Amino acid sequence: MDWQATEDGLRAWVTAMTGVLPDYVAWDSAPVVVRRYPQIDLRLFDHRARDGMSPEIVYPDEGHDGLVYPVAVAQRACSWSITVTTRDQRADGKAYVLLDALAVMLELPHTAAWFSGLGLALLDFGRVIPNTDLPRDHREESQAVLTLQLGYVTTVTVQPGVVGAGLSIIEHVEVGGVAIDVAVPIVLEPEITPPLEVPPP
Repeated sequence: MDWQATEDGLRAWVTAMTGVLPDYVAWDSAPVVVRRYPQIDLRLFDHRARDGMSPEIVYPDEGHDGLVYPVAVAQRACSWSITVTTRDQRADGKAYVLLDALAVMLELPHTAAWFSGLGLALLDFGRVIPNTDLPRDHREESQAVLTLQLGYVTTVTVQPGVVGAGLSIIEHVEVGGVAIDVAVPIVLEPEITPPLEVPPP
């Protein structure tokens, strides 16, 4: 998962859907310029395994060293919060109005295609939570938060150079069965070729 591309793509979607200037949309803890209102803050958190889905182990082709390095592929989920803050106290300017419109835009086919292009799936559309207007600099701020659940796939393997991480490929064929000589069956005892090595006691 390319998390930088993910953050850039989600931020671009928010700015495109809301019309808010890109400088006013920021990821949590990212450096920002002096921002006017409305301000939108984004945060990814609570990364976890998706319910009932355990990682799958995949065995790719062998590498140049003749070893196979297993890959773990896991279905994951995380929370994505979108916080809108504004000082516009007019009915149409409050934070929850902008955020509610953004929540409805999640239903658009354009949004589904955008998220799919980032390797994300919307698992839960969340709900808009308007907060109590908070005073700041002797003015009241209108603030609302929307928290969504996103699904994604992560693929991991052991870093190159780790001793014992690679598996060698040993190909064997088991031969056996029954052959018919005219009318006489001949039983062939199962035999593995080449023979398996017997581990030391």
